Amino acid sequence: MSRADDLLTRVAIVLKGPKYPENIGSAARAAHTMGVRELVVVGRPLADPEPALKTATHNAAHLVQGIRWCESVTEAVVGYGLVVGTTARRGRQRLTMAVPSQVAELVLPALEQGRVAILFGPEDKGLTNRDLSCCGVVITIPTAAQFSSLNLAQAVAITCYELREGLVRLTGEEGPALYRPRSASPEELAAMVEAALLASQALDRAAGQSLTAGRLRHLRQAMSRCGLSAREAKLFKDACHQVVKMMDRG
Repeated sequence: MSRADDLLTRVAIVLKGPKYPENIGSAARAAHTMGVRELVVVGRPLADPEPALKTATHNAAHLVQGIRWCESVTEAVVGYGLVVGTTARRGRQRLTMAVPSQVAELVLPALEQGRVAILFGPEDKGLTNRDLSCCGVVITIPTAAQFSSLNLAQAVAITCYELREGLVRLTGEEGPALYRPRSASPEELAAMVEAALLASQALDRAAGQSLTAGRLRHLRQAMSRCGLSAREAKLFKDACHQVVKMMDRG
C-alpha cells in the first residue's frame, strides 16, 4: 500500500441527513474508488438498504453495510483530529474557505497524527453555521454562477479525488503511469513523407498534373509537424504505398 493510500484509510466521509438512499450508495462508491474506507451517516438507519446498495455497486457495498449511524453531527465527528466541512454558501459568518485542490495540504498534518472527517450536508440545505462550527477547515467547490451546488455524490467524488491527488503529490509518489505511444523518429517521418509524395505524384499524373515545387514544400512541412506516433506514421506510409500500387495497376 502506498503512503497516500495508507493516509486515506484514516479519512471518513460523513453525510448529514442525506435525503435519498441512492445518494448514499453513490457517495460510498465515489469514496471507495478514491481509497476512502469509512462512511458515517447522521440519521436513521435505512429501512430498505437495497437502493443504496444498488448505486454503490458490489465494489462499495461493504461501505454501505458498514455505515456508522449517528444521531447528530457532534456525535459523528467525535474522535477525529480534524473535521473538514463542505459548503456552497458564502457569507460574512462563514469561515475562510479553501477549494478541493487545497484540501490535501490542509489535512496532511492532521492525517499524520490521527483521523480526519469530511462532512457533507443535506442535498437541499447543506450544512448550517452550527454544523460548520465543528469544522477546522471549510471547503467549497466553485461552480458557474447559475449553479450554486452539486449533487451530493458528485461533491464527494470531486473532494475525494482532489484529496487523493494531493496526497500522492505531497508524499512524493507517482500516480498511475499513463500510456504514451512512441513518437515517430525522424527517419520514420521521412519515410512517411516520401510515401506521401509518391502517392501525390501518382495522383497528379493520373489527373494530368504535376507536383509544383511550392506544393511539394508545403506537403513536406505539413507532414513533418504532425506529431505522429511511430504506429500512425507507419499506417499512413503503408496507405500511401497502397495508393501508388493501385494507381500503377490502373
